[in-house]
Amino acid sequence: MKPLSPRPAGYTIEELSTIVGMSARNIRAHQTRGLLAPPVRHGRSAYYGPAHLRRLRRITMLQKQGFNLVSIAAILGTTTVDGAERLEAAIADLARDQPAVARCLERHGVLGKDDEGAPAVVRPSVSRAVAELAGAGIPPVMALRFLGQFMDRVAPLAGEQLAALKVQTGGAAAAPWPCFAELLVSAFRTTVENAAEVTFVDGEPGTPPPR
Repeated sequence: MKPLSPRPAGYTIEELSTIVGMSARNIRAHQTRGLLAPPVRHGRSAYYGPAHLRRLRRITMLQKQGFNLVSIAAILGTTTVDGAERLEAAIADLARDQPAVARCLERHGVLGKDDEGAPAVVRPSVSRAVAELAGAGIPPVMALRFLGQFMDRVAPLAGEQLAALKVQTGGAAAAPWPCFAELLVSAFRTTVENAAEVTFVDGEPGTPPPR
């Protein structure tokens, strides 16, 4: 007689449902939408691994932040399960080996804590950018370290410019300050994009522009 093959590591959908507090029906629905990778098949059974668990917790966290499933699909669309694992590993390495950088990112509102108290990126736009840079060969730890350094330099300038704007407008209490903030963000983004076009000519960093 053939010996029974051992069960692979992982969770059944019922076990996963209990752990994340999500119905099996919703888990399958997330698979159908492409938000969750298919499970590993073992005979007639399907098993989910740690990456599936982390992805479902990420989806749950984004839903609690007010994102609908369409927005979540857009946020996670460029972040594959492997990419998410690399980002989470990079954050763990950063918190362990470079605590000053992790504290810097926490101070600027980029890093927070997940439901289990582990460090996690809480800005979806940062997660997308870091994942895309990782796909281009830029290590996530390097990208996060640069982000912290950059935000340290920019934060004082942002404060100065908003203070100057407040003075120019007379500091009216009814002024739409979020709109002013968005105005500066748009201006800063345009400035950085213009600089990037000069700095990264034909995708090659450090290449001088053609004369």
